[in-house]
Amino acid sequence: MGFIANKEKNFKRYLENHFGLVLPQDIEIFYAKGVRVSALGLKKSHLNGELGYAACDAGFNPTNALIQNFGHLAKKNAIDLEPKEALDFASGMNLPAEIGNKDKFVILRYNGFTVGLGFYDKTKKRIINKIPEKRRRKIVDDIRPL
Repeated sequence: MGFIANKEKNFKRYLENHFGLVLPQDIEIFYAKGVRVSALGLKKSHLNGELGYAACDAGFNPTNALIQNFGHLAKKNAIDLEPKEALDFASGMNLPAEIGNKDKFVILRYNGFTVGLGFYDKTKKRIINKIPEKRRRKIVDDIRPL
């Protein structure tokens, strides 16, 4: 993979084009050992030893943390789930789906809550779960009906 100039600007453009997602004005994307995101003015503060948190991985794919924080703002490539689907996905399962003829990242939501990030595999007609295992229990607890 070659050098990508202005990685943070290109990633911001990707979020806008792919998800219709515009970050709030008090949030910034910047480059510091990777594309990162933080509240405006905290760019120079360290969170857990790092500046902000990762917005995308080395392959330019959005992180689940970014999507869980801002996925509610997405206007495209976002899917609203039924209760059972949301719990299944939050638990780590992949979901059967037919949502077009392109492989793509999608945001999965339930009842106003962003469950997480998935990858639609057009060949398998499935949404592949991209939620890190260590986050699943918390998400399940957050969306489980009272």
